[in-house]
Amino acid sequence: MSFRRKTYPEIADNLLNRLLGGVSGEAHAFPPPNANKPPFSHALELAPAAEITSVFGLHNGESYAFGKGVDYELTSDGQAVKWKPNAALPDAGSVVEINYLPKARDTRINDLYAGSVVRTLLEAMALETAGLYAQLEGVYKSGFIDTAEGRALDHVVSLLGLGRITAGRNSAEIQFKRARNTRGEIYLPAGTRILNADGSIEYETLNDAVIADGQDTLKVKARDLVETNEGVPADSLVLLAKPIAGIESVTNPAPSTQLDRDENDTELRARAKSFLVGSERGTLGAIKAVLAAHNVLADVDDKTPGTIKVRIHGNALSDEQELRLKTELDQVRPAGVEITYPAGVSTAVVDLELRLQTASGLLDTDLKRIQAEIKQRFADYFDKLPTQENARTTKLIGLAMTVNGVEDLAIVSAKVTGSNALDPVKGEIGVAGKPTQLGALNLVDPALATELALTVRFPRKKADNSDTAIPDQGALAGALQLAITYLNSSNQTDTVNTALTQLRTLSFGKLAITLPLPGASTHTLDAFDKAFNAGTPLGVPTVASLAPYSVQFVVTRPNGISQVLDLDGTSFSLAPFERLSLGKVVAQVKPKE
Repeated sequence: MSFRRKTYPEIADNLLNRLLGGVSGEAHAFPPPNANKPPFSHALELAPAAEITSVFGLHNGESYAFGKGVDYELTSDGQAVKWKPNAALPDAGSVVEINYLPKARDTRINDLYAGSVVRTLLEAMALETAGLYAQLEGVYKSGFIDTAEGRALDHVVSLLGLGRITAGRNSAEIQFKRARNTRGEIYLPAGTRILNADGSIEYETLNDAVIADGQDTLKVKARDLVETNEGVPADSLVLLAKPIAGIESVTNPAPSTQLDRDENDTELRARAKSFLVGSERGTLGAIKAVLAAHNVLADVDDKTPGTIKVRIHGNALSDEQELRLKTELDQVRPAGVEITYPAGVSTAVVDLELRLQTASGLLDTDLKRIQAEIKQRFADYFDKLPTQENARTTKLIGLAMTVNGVEDLAIVSAKVTGSNALDPVKGEIGVAGKPTQLGALNLVDPALATELALTVRFPRKKADNSDTAIPDQGALAGALQLAITYLNSSNQTDTVNTALTQLRTLSFGKLAITLPLPGASTHTLDAFDKAFNAGTPLGVPTVASLAPYSVQFVVTRPNGISQVLDLDGTSFSLAPFERLSLGKVVAQVKPKE
């Protein structure tokens, strides 16, 4: 049931129109039945009409007098009212009331001039009726949480067992702290419960609040649930009644004080609505709310009549957590509906290789921050991706492009269990049917180099007790820098062929052949690759042939992941455009065994 308040001008116009033998308040649904698109029109019941005197209805939720010739017009044959282009149209689903004068009408009253007896009586009746409509509107609004005020609102919320909080109740300012490495907004609904360490005292927040993306802490006003409790000292309210994803800790930095006023209507409405949301039962929303409260990722399938399937992602829940979750889900399930828990499917681990372009002039610390933020955003995206959906490359690129400092990003490859899952035509990564998580993320940014370090160890004495020749640490660094310069200048393309694959493959022997160790023959990487491409590959050193020197290369990408090359056959593959920089070069004596 809906109610529309009629104003004095509308009621007076209705009465006047009726006295003139016209039709008053002829009701028509908007939009008209069987009308899917403009122009809309309403056929009049007593057509043809000589004149439309007025049209009233709802516009933007308010009673509205539509303009003659502006919003509507009478058709030339007098059969219908037609809405004009760009008109202020009535609200969809509302009722339009039309007042008009038919061409064929009979009236015996002509004393309708201002000040006449009939006109005075008509206006008096219209005024009294408009007053009744105003009172009825107040009664109507008093029955709803959103519109009731004062005592009426007290009566509405009492149906939920709630009452207005009066002055004198203990209150405190609660500080919520964001967990490290979390992104996005965190919503804190009014009525969020906070307890002291032993759970004997419980406070609730007064208003909805949002911790913005990038904001670490937020303070929200809260009050004691029990009127007779004593105040609490600072840092005593430290527990959340229900965990909130992204919140690391809560506390009250200052002791509690007493409220100096009664709870106002806005606060009471917010608390009542929060209570209604928390008490929802028998709906899919209630089931999803329980899963969210436990910070559990799961798919909810209600396609089978009488059964709801909840497939929990992964196996991270302890037996106690799983029992608590299933108990709460059972409490909110619809009556007569069974909740089943199909065995979870294996998680699809997505390995990504990305090419990143960042703004020029950024420091290495800023570049590393950018990569860490992209990794966190991608991890969150895959954690929350519904199992029935493929990952969208446009969404991933959008997440990266909103990071401050990123100018461009391309997804080079996406693999699941080693197999290509990237469909560049559809812009999708094929993971539908499984829960997902981010695996290895190789972010190549030419502005941020991968570090190549070298350690050469040797004994003081050889097996024959003669002194071991000490390697020239400076010469080692120079040779390795020459190799890095060659690789960086040659790896400036994303072309893939045999020659470039050879160039980008850094094996232990290939790097070792460049080192000017005492008694060893050396070659540059340029010469090595030319010989390989000519079909006359050079022989490479082995761990045994380098004795008594032990050589170890360490390649460390900007994401902190390192690979050690110290055995025959070990290798590292550069990505297209990946740039190297020289790390620490050390020549040291082996400790005695």
